[in-house]
Amino acid sequence: MGRLRVLTLRLGLAAGAWAVSSCAPSGFENPTQVDSVRILASSADTPYAAPGATVNVSVLAVDERPDQPEPMQVYWIPLVCKDPPNDAYYGCFAQLEGRGGRGADAGAGAGAGADAGAGAGAGAGAGAGAGAGPGALARIGPGVDLTPFLPPPSPYFQFKMPEDAVSAHEQTPGTDAYGLAILFNVACAGHLELLPLDPSNVNPQTVPLGCFDAAHHQLGPKDFVFGFTRVYAYPPGSGITNANPVLGGMDVDGQPLDLLPGPPGPGVVTKLLTHAACSPGGSCPKVHLGPVVPASSQEAYTLNGTPLKEEIWADFFASIGTLTDGARLLYDAKSGSIGGPSDTDNQWQPPDAPGEGYIWIVVHDNRGGATWATIHVLVQ
Repeated sequence: MGRLRVLTLRLGLAAGAWAVSSCAPSGFENPTQVDSVRILASSADTPYAAPGATVNVSVLAVDERPDQPEPMQVYWIPLVCKDPPNDAYYGCFAQLEGRGGRGADAGAGAGAGADAGAGAGAGAGAGAGAGAGPGALARIGPGVDLTPFLPPPSPYFQFKMPEDAVSAHEQTPGTDAYGLAILFNVACAGHLELLPLDPSNVNPQTVPLGCFDAAHHQLGPKDFVFGFTRVYAYPPGSGITNANPVLGGMDVDGQPLDLLPGPPGPGVVTKLLTHAACSPGGSCPKVHLGPVVPASSQEAYTLNGTPLKEEIWADFFASIGTLTDGARLLYDAKSGSIGGPSDTDNQWQPPDAPGEGYIWIVVHDNRGGATWATIHVLVQ
């Protein structure tokens, strides 16, 4: 696939990937190179859920800072934001800031201690702080560590889709009825605090939370990522469903690399990938690698009466070596499979010194489905 096609893919789809899965601060020098706290993806076990259904969500959060004075933690805000105005995630911020407004499910949401649990990976139901709710957080005010008021840190979270997620959502005539729930996740190498309200700031996208060290000094983007996960709701009997893409394996220079069971959630890990370091100043062949995704992952669906097929692509990230492309298209909505590994694999350039790190591959579909693999890399 040519560079122009990759650029088109990044412009047309990558923004959508963040929109349906997670958001992160912009301005990374090289988005494929990971050397800080990052949220690379998030996923729900049922990207399209029925009202009242229990949904498990998870994030792929990593910490590749060279120096780590405090460990990274993944926090979930105990708020199920239901049907915010214009479906905008920042329409939920008023609840966190104590300004009221539409968007939070106060009756059945996490604020009532019902919808948001501690997460599947925590082995518990509602966490000790899960009942605090967004209103309680706002009453705490700036300068206070929010950790005691939040569910235990975990990359996994569980919530109940509000029963009225669809009926409460403003619908457009002639389109499929749906609802929306937004969950906020934060990767922070410290603890969270609410930021003081600035009445002069009219930017609705200003994040109301910050990441702070033990001395209450606010940390920057190398240590903090604020993210969100969208999960859509469709009425029972609508027949509108969506499943996450399936990772059938990995390809490395035309040879399979086995997948191993990972932790709870969609992520999988591979066996250790070892490679020789490149000679300084010498030529070093690049390694061709990519995911193997079966054709069954490309689901057919109907949108407002129009039959369509999913577009599926893979995003690539690395903490060691360099990648040629940030994304590769796997399945086109019209033509289907782009081809075999020789057509869809990315290229990875090993470094010229020994080291240890990771390569992450995240497979998305254009309806919010995602799964990923973590490759442990040892360069000798």
